[in-house]
Amino acid sequence: MNNVTISIIPAVGMMIVASAAVIYWRRVSKLQFRWFWLGAGLWTIAVALKAACALLTNKAAIVFMSEILSYPLLILGGGLFIGFQSSFFEIGLTLLAVLIWHQIGRDANRAIGIGIGVGAFEAMLLGIASLTGILAVLAGIPGTEKIHEGINKVAAVTPLFWLVGPAERISVILCHASSRALVLLGARNRKTMMVFWGFLIFTLLDGVAGAAHISGKIGTISMWWIELAILPFALISIPILRWCYASWNKVR
Repeated sequence: MNNVTISIIPAVGMMIVASAAVIYWRRVSKLQFRWFWLGAGLWTIAVALKAACALLTNKAAIVFMSEILSYPLLILGGGLFIGFQSSFFEIGLTLLAVLIWHQIGRDANRAIGIGIGVGAFEAMLLGIASLTGILAVLAGIPGTEKIHEGINKVAAVTPLFWLVGPAERISVILCHASSRALVLLGARNRKTMMVFWGFLIFTLLDGVAGAAHISGKIGTISMWWIELAILPFALISIPILRWCYASWNKVR
């Protein structure tokens, strides 16, 4: 099989990861589906606001930083700028929602479920978009040449490139769940440091992605290096989620 055909695997894999995350947490928590959908809805609104802000500010901000900073500091500062921007909208809207409606942070089952809803919805959309693009390439639709070229570039420098998408989504869903759980439970129970750590985890997570884009290295280095950079946040999210589940799973 060629690289484009093989790329069907990660596209479908991302959708499987999304479905598995929701099914797993539904079985563990018996949580109603509406809480997962609430997470998806909050994410949709936040991403729309973030995209509008990015269109207005990002280019000017990165150009300004490139004029006054060295290349390493540009990557660091630009990544943190993008990470903070993402956190401001995505985690900020979550915080605003729980301050208005305290019940969404009532317990860990609900808070984690909302976070999983965010990550699963994002993964599902990415999987569908990726699969649609791949099928368009395979169908020979004009204008898809860049997609084909991009797949081949990534495959050339990334061993087992077809595993990257699902692996990344597992890490990101864990981070979505931990950051939302910390913010929702922290705000609901007046634990300021929990809110702070929720913001920080998400800022650093998206900061890595932002730094990778600013560097222009995507397509020239193995994507596994980027996955390795976000792995610590996924790993720390596991004990955070376990702690939230053990400590904050009663109505308070």
